[in-house]
Amino acid sequence: MIYNFLHYYKPYKRILYGVVIGSLVAALLDLIFPMMVRQILNEVLPQKNINRLLQDSGVLFILYLGNYGLLYIVNYYGHLMSAKIENDMRRDLFEHFHKMSFRYFDNAKTGQLLSRLTSDIAEIGELSFRGPNDVIVCCITMVGTIGILFWMNVYLGILIALLLITKTLHTVYVNKKMKAAFRDNRIKSGEITARAEESLGGIRLVKAFAQEEYELARFMEKSLDFLETRRKSYKILAYFSGSVNFFTNITNLLILACGGLLIAKDKLSLSDFVAFLLYVNLFMKPLLRLTVFTEMYQRGMAGFQRFYEIMEMQPEIIDNKNAIDCVQIRGEIEFDNLVFGYSEQRKVIKGFNLKITPGQTVAFVGETGAGKTTIASLLLRFYEPLSGKILIDGIDIRQYKQQELRRNIGIVQQDVFLFSDSVTHNIAYAKPEAGQKEVEKAARMAAADRFIQELPDKYDTEIGERGVKLSGGQKQRLAIARVFLKNPPIVILDEATSSLDNHTEKLIQESLDRLAENRTTLIIAHRMSTIKNADKIIVLNNGEVAEIGTHSTLMSMGGLYYNLYNAQKYIDDK
Repeated sequence: MIYNFLHYYKPYKRILYGVVIGSLVAALLDLIFPMMVRQILNEVLPQKNINRLLQDSGVLFILYLGNYGLLYIVNYYGHLMSAKIENDMRRDLFEHFHKMSFRYFDNAKTGQLLSRLTSDIAEIGELSFRGPNDVIVCCITMVGTIGILFWMNVYLGILIALLLITKTLHTVYVNKKMKAAFRDNRIKSGEITARAEESLGGIRLVKAFAQEEYELARFMEKSLDFLETRRKSYKILAYFSGSVNFFTNITNLLILACGGLLIAKDKLSLSDFVAFLLYVNLFMKPLLRLTVFTEMYQRGMAGFQRFYEIMEMQPEIIDNKNAIDCVQIRGEIEFDNLVFGYSEQRKVIKGFNLKITPGQTVAFVGETGAGKTTIASLLLRFYEPLSGKILIDGIDIRQYKQQELRRNIGIVQQDVFLFSDSVTHNIAYAKPEAGQKEVEKAARMAAADRFIQELPDKYDTEIGERGVKLSGGQKQRLAIARVFLKNPPIVILDEATSSLDNHTEKLIQESLDRLAENRTTLIIAHRMSTIKNADKIIVLNNGEVAEIGTHSTLMSMGGLYYNLYNAQKYIDDK
């Protein structure tokens, strides 16, 4: 996992090397300052050499100024590098989400995915700079300081080394507890995001049922769980931070006591003792810095572990190595002994066989759960069948590149998804390179141009999240316009008018009829009146073909279709 984390530094090696070298030089400069103070106390002040004092002070000032400039460059470019690494990780994760198959999203919570995409990666980004910078500065400063302390006085050097070993063992012990605590924090944070995203996404339902208090209670349940995990992690962190402060004070106390004893016995000069205290304080700075880094490291690695878990998941459906493009698709479709189930035990489609000729309109009817929409999902290759195959123009769809396959199939669904953007953007989503004239032509073909012209900013009107500012019929027309612009050889109409009133349905149906002209069209129908003119009607029952024929032949058979049609007609008449 660490190797995969380090991989993200590769494009920024030059910045990383600069940060490392800059941090190294800054750490070495920190080691020089106390030594120069010792020299001034030992040689300059006893001789009362004012010129030498001013000269050494000037050198120290220049070094301090240089150190300031160096730290500015290191921090600026280091944080810039971390922001770029964070951006790369977010791009990779977002791209990976879009490669995952539908089955993954069937079992995932959107809020958890958003949490990994935002807050988890933000924690990793900060670590990517502070990691190499803090480790280098702290290691150089601490190792260099201990070396100098041993050189100055071996007894006090041994004392510092023993204290450091004790603190290191203690840090390793606390570190294990912090790791588990911060991972729990990331999980609970994701659960809060998931709950909030779900509640706000259904805000109209919440208000319609007057369930604001209930939703608040559900949200606070997750929020209090998160608060409890944070309380536990803060308890560990407070213990660790307090122990570092205690260790610092005890070290100063022991150095003061032992150093005073050595001075009394003439085994240590006062100037060396002052320099020793300066080095001890210099030694404590990286120790405190490592305390903060330890917390940051655990948060960052907890976030990276969650990021890495998803990146390691492979899509269920991937293109074959020799996958081909869909070139000049005619629209012939064949379902060959197709079997599918969301699990081996629960089969939705059982031995389905059907051949559709180019330009033919075929309707699928049946009760809820009969497998109508599943057939459309399999044709788009959102799922893989358990057995059997689907062929387009005589070629197994698994031989096509997924994106190429889907570019040749247009779909209008009952639940239209629109982006929180302009009308133009939503229509042009099917063909981003399309010009404004093409967009407007598609809108006219879908009978959407009239209502668009009445909007405040016409085609530039922002329609709100999921098209909330539009009626159901208006949203449906934009979805149809989108497919007109795409101009695919195969069209799927998945209960495209089932949620509309009769008047709007008739208007939309005219647009759908125009859309189906000269295309292979699959209609998944809820209202029987919309499929009377289909070339072929497939009646599904429990995942199997119960009846096939035209409207008139199926009515004359007096079977399942006859019963479904009359039941629908009875409801409409009432």
